[in-house]
Amino acid sequence: MNRLTFYLTICYAIPFLFPQFFLGLCLSYLLKILGNDLYSNRINNHLAYTWLRLFLFFTRTKLICDLDNWEPGQSKKFIICNHTNALEVPIVVGLPYLKHTPNLNLSYLGGDIIQRYKLIPLMMHARIVEAVTYSEKKPNFRNFKKDVLYVLERRTIFLFPEGKRTYSEEILPFETGVMKIAYKFQIDLDIFVVGGLMKFSDDTKFIHFRKNNLVYVAFCGKIQASEHASFESYLQCAEKMMKKKKENLDTLYFPN
Repeated sequence: MNRLTFYLTICYAIPFLFPQFFLGLCLSYLLKILGNDLYSNRINNHLAYTWLRLFLFFTRTKLICDLDNWEPGQSKKFIICNHTNALEVPIVVGLPYLKHTPNLNLSYLGGDIIQRYKLIPLMMHARIVEAVTYSEKKPNFRNFKKDVLYVLERRTIFLFPEGKRTYSEEILPFETGVMKIAYKFQIDLDIFVVGGLMKFSDDTKFIHFRKNNLVYVAFCGKIQASEHASFESYLQCAEKMMKKKKENLDTLYFPN
């Protein structure tokens, strides 16, 4: 087992090793069925934050948060973040409590792995947050678009615009599919960036990320679709904003 696989195992084993996660998930699911979305969502957000804190504790990692200028609100929008190696997931789902907004309705885009492997906890969680799932084998863009717009009426959706894990501290060009939906329907973007997560890798080119036992998450800024005359401008502005913030923070926290 390599170093990254070891830490990924720790991260994703936490919700299965501590009984409060399954009990809390069951309670949240029950409240969702009974129509009490407020407390169902609050419990879910608290579980997500607990997952993050336990991972940071077990790995002796300090999380630096730069969220001062973020105004979550409840209006329909996408939260986008770079997709490094899947260790950023607990950070992103922990954002409501990191920002002290436990009632934030946060959903996500997810593949059909949730249904394919019949993972009951993931299926329950997807139902609670009204996750938008899609099939990689049999994509249906029309239904996907309809589902995204339906969930956005009540929730903020987070997604990884690069479309895949990069296994790098670099930000790759964004995939255009879901971003085109965002621009066409004038959906605003809250842009975040995470850094330092490749310190958990064996790759020696990331060894300088281990000097400081920390990772960071930062709010880069907000992009309003109405302020851009073209999709290309909207997309490029989002990419540039994320890359610039990451370059600045990497220079600050992880100098070579």
